[in-house]
Amino acid sequence: MSIKKKAIILIVVAVVIGIAAVSSIFIMNTKTKKGSYAYIYHNNEVIRVVDLTNVKEDYEFKIEVDGGYNTIRVTKDGSIGVVDASCPDHICMNTGFIKNGLMPITCLPNKIVIEVKNSLNDGNSAYDSVAK
Repeated sequence: MSIKKKAIILIVVAVVIGIAAVSSIFIMNTKTKKGSYAYIYHNNEVIRVVDLTNVKEDYEFKIEVDGGYNTIRVTKDGSIGVVDASCPDHICMNTGFIKNGLMPITCLPNKIVIEVKNSLNDGNSAYDSVAK
């Protein structure tokens, strides 16, 4: 088999794997599961729990800690995200809105983490989102 054919096969396989990965993440992130709760942590301690399944209309609230702040929006489709923050890099705002535990929202300068879980517990789990 020639090098050109091997390269074409390798490219096709890589594209198929990439499409499969992106579509699986998209499918898993489109629906809010029944009983989804957003846990908001500051310095690894739960400071607020938000029920994402019973939201009738969009609302916002502000978390002020250590001289900084994060404004968080909860939407009626069951997602949560940071819409304003005092941090200089705004990575937390650029993460967008989340509906499940695939990827948390983190604001390192303000030490805030938002994580979605499918059960209402104390927020401490023996497993992280990767091990689940």
